[in-house]
Amino acid sequence: MAQSSSISLTSEQQALVDELVRTGRFAGANDVVATGLRLLEDRENQAAAFVSALEDEVELGLRSGEAAPMEPASTLLASFRART
Repeated sequence: MAQSSSISLTSEQQALVDELVRTGRFAGANDVVATGLRLLEDRENQAAAFVSALEDEVELGLRSGEAAPMEPASTLLASFRART
């Protein structure tokens, strides 16, 4: 069952909602908000998946063994540039 909520929009947001409804892209303000929330949920899920994958990679790196010293980035870049 749908719950009723009251939200406040800026004049720019209200104009966008009005335009989307006026042009027939959406049946009403509720449809605009529902679509926006679905998009936000998708974005949040993608962000959570990215963070989870990043955490997995960090864990994999930590389990791979002791850290070994590396050349400074400036040395690596100079070496790369010298090859091209």
